[in-house]
Amino acid sequence: MHTVYIIYSPSADRYFIGQAKDMRISLWQHNAKTNPNTADGKPWEIKFTQAFDTRNEALSLEMRLKNKNRATLEEIIATAEPVV
Repeated sequence: MHTVYIIYSPSADRYFIGQAKDMRISLWQHNAKTNPNTADGKPWEIKFTQAFDTRNEALSLEMRLKNKNRATLEEIIATAEPVV
């Protein structure tokens, strides 16, 4: 199982999109500042997740989400519906 996620940092006022096999470990790493892309944003909060059976499916959605603007990401989060 692979999870695509959107996390948010209130202190940095920004979103980060990623995918992981274990979401709990990934969130811990973001908040432990072990990821240089998110080190300045602690604490990070999970705003959206969607699980997939394969990593390829997860990577596909991750890339599509990374091409969305902030307003679209916030709409996805607000509706909490899976992205197709």
